[in-house]
Amino acid sequence: MNYSKELVTSILPGDQAASIEEFEGGKNTYVSDGLVRSAVVGTKVYDFKKRIVKVDSKNSPTLPKIGDIVIGYIEMLFGSMFSIKILYINETKSQTGFSAIASARLSGVGSTGRGRDRGDRRSRVVFRVGDIIRGRVYSLLNSTIHITIDEKAFGVLYTLCFNCGSDTIRSNNIVKCIECGAFEERKLTDDYGKETFGSIHKPGYKVGDGKVK
Repeated sequence: MNYSKELVTSILPGDQAASIEEFEGGKNTYVSDGLVRSAVVGTKVYDFKKRIVKVDSKNSPTLPKIGDIVIGYIEMLFGSMFSIKILYINETKSQTGFSAIASARLSGVGSTGRGRDRGDRRSRVVFRVGDIIRGRVYSLLNSTIHITIDEKAFGVLYTLCFNCGSDTIRSNNIVKCIECGAFEERKLTDDYGKETFGSIHKPGYKVGDGKVK
């Protein structure tokens, strides 16, 4: 067998593995709308000689569970939602390549902790591509990872200046650039800062501590 695995291979149920013009579907796949899709969480494997793609579920990447805490960076903004590329699951580094979806509207409060518009119970908060986000998984509907950032320990964990790209510090509910002075109101974690973000990969780090124990 002339099978070959891609460098980035994690795949979820329903994800596209190939088009039917390129490959036939093999083990753990199905065809829908002209596309070969995965039926399981696993790894895409291609037989380039026979032009077959299959999904290997052995030693498949672990899908985050409801209640898990994830950290990642915003990779895309769309409407009132954004997606993050997951870097850590429960303080353990993840190389699965999974993404999660979150709402930019917070239930009842803005980043100041008060509703900004009494007629709108969900206040829109500013987020930008590249922001480091911490959130909690609350749904895996349709094999999509949904996270919430409503709690005080969740939100923007760290970000660079939107104007010049320099480091930022927290001032109440505002992030302020230490170089150009630009500032912006955000939904911040209660331990926001570069030091916290740098501590994540170290042994003993606990969510909400902002330091290593």
